[in-house]
Amino acid sequence: MRGIIFAILASLVWGLAPVFFKMGLKSGVGNLLALTVHNLSAFLLAFVLYMLIDGSSRIVLKEITFLAIGGILSGFLGLFLFFEAIKHGKVSVVSPIASTSPLWSVLFAFLILGEELNLQKLLGAMLIVSGIVLLTLSRQ
Repeated sequence: MRGIIFAILASLVWGLAPVFFKMGLKSGVGNLLALTVHNLSAFLLAFVLYMLIDGSSRIVLKEITFLAIGGILSGFLGLFLFFEAIKHGKVSVVSPIASTSPLWSVLFAFLILGEELNLQKLLGAMLIVSGIVLLTLSRQ
């Protein structure tokens, strides 16, 4: 249950963030500067909290490498593409399309991690796609 509560909170935070991104990108701020500010502020907060709360954790190079790859994919490349999308589109249309990441996560977890792919997951993925289609068509 705790995982679900945190997932809902993450979803709420991620649902609010694009509104601030759109406001920050309005004046013509470039994607690379936006990414720098985003990632630097996230890094500084995470570093301070790490030092205050969990500064004694051991560092394992293999896991750090995987985390770095994930950071490059989501924190840099994904956000760069998302910033470009919200610069040129409406947040109410672009954000739901970009939020299809759970669909891809289910697929990649199956292919790379060997996680189970059952009927409920397939139906959930189809519901995600259906919702995105409805949201996208609603702009017309």
